[in-house]
Amino acid sequence: PETKLLDYPIHQHRLLPLVAQTFAMTFAAREMMASYKELMGELSNLGDAKGAAIADAIKNLKETHATSAGLKAFCTWMCLNIIDQSRQSLGGHGYSAYTGLSQAYSDFAVHCTWEGDNTILMLQCGRYLVATALEARDGGQPLPSNLAYLEAALAQGTAAAAAKPRTSNGAAADVGALDTLKAAWSSVAANAILGAVRDFEAGLAKGLSKDSAYEFSSAARLHAARMHTYTYLLHRFAAQVEQSPAALRPILSLLARLFGAHSAVQYSGEFLQAGFYTGAQVDALKALVNSACAEVRADAVPLTDAFGYSDYIINSPLGRFDGNVYEKYFELVTGLNPPKPTPYFDSLIRPLLERTSDFDAGPELEFDQDA
Repeated sequence: PETKLLDYPIHQHRLLPLVAQTFAMTFAAREMMASYKELMGELSNLGDAKGAAIADAIKNLKETHATSAGLKAFCTWMCLNIIDQSRQSLGGHGYSAYTGLSQAYSDFAVHCTWEGDNTILMLQCGRYLVATALEARDGGQPLPSNLAYLEAALAQGTAAAAAKPRTSNGAAADVGALDTLKAAWSSVAANAILGAVRDFEAGLAKGLSKDSAYEFSSAARLHAARMHTYTYLLHRFAAQVEQSPAALRPILSLLARLFGAHSAVQYSGEFLQAGFYTGAQVDALKALVNSACAEVRADAVPLTDAFGYSDYIINSPLGRFDGNVYEKYFELVTGLNPPKPTPYFDSLIRPLLERTSDFDAGPELEFDQDA
């Protein structure tokens, strides 16, 4: 029998973490939309309110804008990569116009630019992170809930104050536990934000204006926004696991751990720099990713079917719900390229294909023997 693409470990490692990413983005989007609706309700009820009510509304507005800006940029970049990785994993078929993935990539790429260029949006998120950290450190302002992980780091001036794995033997069951991954990403995000704060203050120390100092720290701000968004996604994913029906918690927990561990392996240098994981523990995370991919493989089809996209929306014979890939693929190709007479085939090509040994070879060439 034919070996399915997802039965190859390399393709499991390539594609199944992307399924986990998709669930992470889905849950974060739901919470972001709920926060947006709550904020709109709060603003509409302000009326002639003054003082603390206005200040709280503005604070919530800033937080919602910064979080949504980071999510828009991060998630559209991630989605574009998911389409491209899916396309590449299918080899030549992935590039065929009949499978729809090339068109999907072309159609989606613009999302990284319209409604706000992604780099600019990430910088806006990074500016908010730096400003909020400084307000909490120097002004005693309370941190919003999605930045609560900064509290200990700001108090001691380093992310090393964050919790470490409970043991140091590198066991995957420990370093890859969901709570440990949440603490790990919180530590890395805090370290990145503190780095952006240091760069911003270094710009001020050079005599730059506030706006110029923000520009001076733009690379660090973008990095901080990226690490914070990873952390936000993982925390929202973990919260959704806790709220899910008991029957769904095992697979959702596995997906959340796969998302957190796979992302941590990709940015392992950040975790080593923050002092959260050791090299041996990063190796344990790699082993966790491999084993989690093998486990998720068994549920890959129902997990993707759970999004409820119809064949019409997917627009590809390779993603059909009924699994009849080859039949529908061939039907699509032949339907768009119906058989028709080929010009000159009968008069020129067929005689060459069907000729016999006694065919008329034509006049023989004569050679001048004296030449």
